[in-house]
Amino acid sequence: MSKAEISTEKRFIEAFEVYSDALFRHSFFRISDREKALDLVSETFMKTWDYVVKGKEVDDFRPFLYRVLNNLIIDEYRKKKAVSLDEFLEKEGASEGDVPALHFNPKEEIELHLDAKEAIKAITSLPEKYRQVITMRFVDGFSPKEISELVEESENAVSVRIHRGLARLRETLHYD
Repeated sequence: MSKAEISTEKRFIEAFEVYSDALFRHSFFRISDREKALDLVSETFMKTWDYVVKGKEVDDFRPFLYRVLNNLIIDEYRKKKAVSLDEFLEKEGASEGDVPALHFNPKEEIELHLDAKEAIKAITSLPEKYRQVITMRFVDGFSPKEISELVEESENAVSVRIHRGLARLRETLHYD
């Protein structure tokens, strides 16, 4: 193995260690199916590895991995609609009454838990074009500029979509 191949392999392994959890969160928020999210992340790394093995260069793995994952998510949407939150809760064996261990104020903990469920449900009910940028912005922590590069649209278009997505979330959650 040449030095370049070892270096690329090392960078790929580091990228896996650094980004796999974040890619999973991103995928999960976009499609609301844990198993499918895991499959898509695995496929993302397999496709990236195949790309690298063919001798093609990846300057920065983070945007490259997100672009591959986003393309796979788009393909998944073309195959099938996202699983609803209710179906997800059934798969995971959770119920509306499930709450994490309560610490200080049980009422606040329950309200927070229910608010989080409501927020997740609201996000998953958004049209895909809004869900994508909202997830990338607030779950993954990408800047509008980084999102624009990943989705290959202008930064202004991404900012407008984030703003409109948040407005829809406010309407859904009845915040003024």
